[in-house]
Amino acid sequence: MTEQEILGFNPQDLFNENSSETTTSGNSMVYKTRPADSKSEDGVYRAKIKIIYNPENPRQSFLEQQSYGMQDVNGYFSAVSSLTVEDKSCPIFTAWKKCHYAEAGSTLHNQAVPTKDGGKGLFDKRFARYVIVQILKDKNQPDLVGSFKIWKLPTSIYTMLQQKMKPSKESGKMPIPVMDYLFGRAINIEVHPGPDDPKNPQRKTREITYLGEISNDVVSCINPDGSPILNDEEQSILDAYVAKIQKAWNMECEDDEDLEKRNALVTQINQSEEYKALLPIYGKVIAQIKEWAPKLDSFSYKPWPEDLKKRVEDWIEVVLSGNDPATTSIDMIKKGTSNATTETPTPAPAAPKVETPSPVVVEASDPADDLPF
Repeated sequence: MTEQEILGFNPQDLFNENSSETTTSGNSMVYKTRPADSKSEDGVYRAKIKIIYNPENPRQSFLEQQSYGMQDVNGYFSAVSSLTVEDKSCPIFTAWKKCHYAEAGSTLHNQAVPTKDGGKGLFDKRFARYVIVQILKDKNQPDLVGSFKIWKLPTSIYTMLQQKMKPSKESGKMPIPVMDYLFGRAINIEVHPGPDDPKNPQRKTREITYLGEISNDVVSCINPDGSPILNDEEQSILDAYVAKIQKAWNMECEDDEDLEKRNALVTQINQSEEYKALLPIYGKVIAQIKEWAPKLDSFSYKPWPEDLKKRVEDWIEVVLSGNDPATTSIDMIKKGTSNATTETPTPAPAAPKVETPSPVVVEASDPADDLPF
């Protein structure tokens, strides 16, 4: 996309009806905002960030990753599924279907039934939504200020973005380009730890709450060293453009006539001298951010290396044999020393009641957060 296309990018295009929940990876590209790393007395992790468009392709600014967490005799491992790129030939997904559609109550079917429903729950499918962020302020990790990272976007923050960038038609509000590099917004985030529960200490890391507040004022990206990304002359041009477009942002349209007026105003602004003067500045900024930002696509599906491919294949073979891969190796299967049960249907126990936390403000901590995959 050209700078003109990105400058006029409609933020609503990032939100579609097919978006899925999306896991984090433990490497230096990932921005971790864990309460355990908080320097504040109350244990809350606070920071100010800018979530930005993917400079390689703004239309793909949210990378929705699907992966599977697995356990074998050698421990935990995971693999990003080709389902991420809408390829349903993923062998783990194929194996899940064999189990899921097997005769109800059979050993094979039980492999795919969730543990809360009395099954083995071996197919641990995970979703994560990733974005690129720039850290503007972070007293917990001050060395990261100015850097661009990839962040596992909490559902609550995604919902907040959606409210600003894709408001309902009935609201009459104009979509605000929160993720724009120059005239977007900053987000103050607060990551609260879960409750202290002596009987269930895991709640402290599993029931983390993410809160956020989007700034009212325009906030530009900065240079990685913390200095302004624009010089004084360039900043004056940006300010002049924002002063004009702000009028459109603030308009609330009650009917089609108001909407036509707002659209006409935006068209007029996009033909103004301020807009034309901003184009080359915007182009320069995009080129710089492309150099600084990590590649969001690196978290998408890539063909598995041979060692991971073999490990997944062995895991699948053990599962389809009716065994638990955590206690049964592929060698045991080949030697006939496994404890596989037969495919005789057995009644599944009744599902226990499970209270599920709000999907908007509570994010379950991923036990694989610090594991590379």
